[in-house]
Amino acid sequence: MDQHPLKEVTLKIRELGLCSAIPPIQDIDKTLHLPSESLENPLKLLRSVLEPTRFKILYLLHQSPLPTCVIAYILKQDRTLISHHLTKLMELNLVEVKRVKRFNIYSLTERGTTIVGKVLELFKEITHPPEV
Repeated sequence: MDQHPLKEVTLKIRELGLCSAIPPIQDIDKTLHLPSESLENPLKLLRSVLEPTRFKILYLLHQSPLPTCVIAYILKQDRTLISHHLTKLMELNLVEVKRVKRFNIYSLTERGTTIVGKVLELFKEITHPPEV
C-alpha cells in the first residue's frame, strides 16, 4: 500500500517547486494512504453500473423483468447493443435471464437489486441533501 507521510510530502513538493511555500496542513504528522488494489474490483463494478446505458437498463429492470426488445425500444437503442450490455451485467452477477416461450426475460439478481437500491439512495442524497 502506498504510504505518504505528509511531512515528507510537503518538503518534497517545496523542493520540486510544485508549491511556492509549504502548504498549511493541519495534521502534518499524519500518513495518508492510497486505496489498495483490492478496491479495483469494486471500482470496476461501479464503473460498469454507472455507465449511462447500463444504469438505465438496471433502472428499468428494477421496475420489472423485461425482454431485450422492450429495453431496446424504451432506450431507443439497437437490440445487439442492449444484448451486449446485458451480457456485461450478467457477468457481474447483476442480471439474470429466464427463457419464457420465445423470449429471454431479464431481471435483477438479488445482488443487482441491492446495488441498484444503494445507487438510487446515493442519487437521492446527492440531488436532495438534508437540510442543515
